[in-house]
Amino acid sequence: MLKVNYRNTAQILRFARKFAADVIGAPGVCAGDESAILMPEDGGRDGVEPVVRQCVSHDGEAHAIAEWLLGRKAAGYQWGQMAVLYPRHYIGGLFEKILAKSGIPVDVVKSHGNRVETERDAVRFLSMHNAKGLEFPCAAIGGLGELKKAEDIEDDIRLTYVAITRATHEAFITYSNMSELVGRLVV
Repeated sequence: MLKVNYRNTAQILRFARKFAADVIGAPGVCAGDESAILMPEDGGRDGVEPVVRQCVSHDGEAHAIAEWLLGRKAAGYQWGQMAVLYPRHYIGGLFEKILAKSGIPVDVVKSHGNRVETERDAVRFLSMHNAKGLEFPCAAIGGLGELKKAEDIEDDIRLTYVAITRATHEAFITYSNMSELVGRLVV
């Protein structure tokens, strides 16, 4: 188990902890059930705060993500250092089309086996479920308003925690529908 997290910046880890603390547990402590994630201490890496943006629609989210990715590229990141994560495949398909129209190269990752290998310098595009075990310097997470089912809220919180912590340097989070889960992000 990871007790000290040297992978993520302190800002990303603090944001993810605040979002999920009541489900996951306090730093260094495992929550009650066996499937809980250990909340690690941060390793002291400094970075920027994750950005959460409300959009008017899924199209708006895709355009906001495209703008953010283009900004990361202009800041010196390579396309292959970036990922877009989404909770539902239909959202991923919509995002993929809009990013392609923006001239952003995309590689859709179907299955990963804890690694993404490609010869092409392209943004990695995968579901939040397939992102576990992977990491990217820059990760955009969109469509979080679609995670709405109150009966699955703890699973959705764990899934979103994992998605947020896939970003090692910068995270950009979008939503266009309000939900209990989104309410936790914007507190």
